[in-house]
Amino acid sequence: MKARAASIVAMTWLLAVAVPTPLMAQPAAAQAADRQALVQGLQTQYEIALIRERKMADDRETQLIGALEARLRAARAQADAAHGAAAAANAALASARQDYAGLADKLTARDPVAQADAGAYHAQAASAAASASPAKLAALQRFADGDRAAAWPLIQQLTNAEIAAPGVSVADQARDLRELAALRDIMRAHGEAGTADVLGLYDKAASLDPSDFKTEIARARLAVDLGDLTRARAAAEQAGRVATTDAEHAMALRWIGEQAAAQHDYATAAPDYDQALAMFRKVAAADASAVAKNNIAWVLQDKGDLQVLQGDFKGAQASYAEGLALRQALAAADPSNPGMQDLVASFFQRIGDLGEKLGDLGGARIAFQQGLALRQRISAADPTNTDLQYFTSAFMRRLGDVALKQGDLKTARAQYEACLAIRQRLAAANPDSAQLQAAISLDLEDLAGVAFDQNDAATARTDYAASVAIRQRLAAADPTNAGMQQLLLRGLARLSRTTGAGWQDVAAQYRKIKAAGQLTPGDDKVLDALRAHGLAAGL
Repeated sequence: MKARAASIVAMTWLLAVAVPTPLMAQPAAAQAADRQALVQGLQTQYEIALIRERKMADDRETQLIGALEARLRAARAQADAAHGAAAAANAALASARQDYAGLADKLTARDPVAQADAGAYHAQAASAAASASPAKLAALQRFADGDRAAAWPLIQQLTNAEIAAPGVSVADQARDLRELAALRDIMRAHGEAGTADVLGLYDKAASLDPSDFKTEIARARLAVDLGDLTRARAAAEQAGRVATTDAEHAMALRWIGEQAAAQHDYATAAPDYDQALAMFRKVAAADASAVAKNNIAWVLQDKGDLQVLQGDFKGAQASYAEGLALRQALAAADPSNPGMQDLVASFFQRIGDLGEKLGDLGGARIAFQQGLALRQRISAADPTNTDLQYFTSAFMRRLGDVALKQGDLKTARAQYEACLAIRQRLAAANPDSAQLQAAISLDLEDLAGVAFDQNDAATARTDYAASVAIRQRLAAADPTNAGMQQLLLRGLARLSRTTGAGWQDVAAQYRKIKAAGQLTPGDDKVLDALRAHGLAAGL
């Protein structure tokens, strides 16, 4: 039988439970027992993935998950050193896995939706256990026990051999590639692989089987991280074509709307959000689960963001208020769920942004402080979660903005520097991420602005130049990213203001944006500066 592991969806499907000795060397009864153990291991890892993905564990439980994972890795290392000969080492490994499974079962049982999802996965785990070869099983075991870097080369080699074997169907090849991509995505989350690496695997799977909805959503997510909006939008549009339920159609529309909004295609984004919102409301009317209600909040958040871009501040306030109320109600109903606390924080960020835009600096600061406190508490309990670290840094930057507008340059610089330090560390672990590079360019621009206000022209020039260099690379990589083109224009103008040179570059960038029909009201200031330097002819 062709070797095969489970089809692992998105970035959270792990595989677990190894066989102490090669299966072919064991009696049939022992092999059956090991297969049963594999089913339990797959089920446990799936449940832990759900718990992490949906942030269902509180601070103490998150720390306990981490402690049990560390114990599992240590027990695995001890069992490996004993070469299967030490009963005590094997017993310790079995105990570590059992305790890990017990915690997963306990936490999953609190959420009916997660419990139902885990139950549905059981058949898939049983199928994987029935067909997994000894070599693949052992490699996946090592990966699941935390030794990902060592396990990956063999997993990749075995999977590639499966795909290349004679008589293997295209559907099976695509399923193997999705599994491989999901495992690599887990490594990316731990700083052990790059975004482009993961997306390349999903692209191969999609080329063989373009009908898998979750693959297309994964491709869209990863393409956004790379800063390739065109690629992300194409994947989201394909997800819409293969969607089979209202929930899937709504999710695809939301993803399409997000990329369209980032490309300043508001004519597409606005109706897509409205359609997605209507579909999610319909789903929630028949399904009162937290997931269904939170999907409504997601679209309200996106819609509010778009309304801000369009200058509809009153509409944005209404969208944010409804979304925040939904998430606060969900958080109150499940106070031990840090994931919902994190999503509440995302609305505090937007409400603060809008307050700052409207001149309510005091209200903005309060909203940012509330969001920062939530994110710091959640991140401290899950220190390996790079997304949480990034989101925490966003509040630091915004508090720096408020301090700057209030004339507190010392506090502003401290907040900006703290934000930059986090993002540079994350970017070093994931150099493919355009999102992180763009964020670093913002931090450098912010620090340059503080230096300029403090009459430190040399530091301002250095930081502005570094920020512009990043934006030039990103803008060249994806010319359709209207937001990045705008950021490049702004950076060039500020650098020229500091150095007194380079206004020709500013004029060229202004012409490019104007030709694309993507000028914004704030660009009038750049045009005024170009007039002052005699470069506004024809603009």
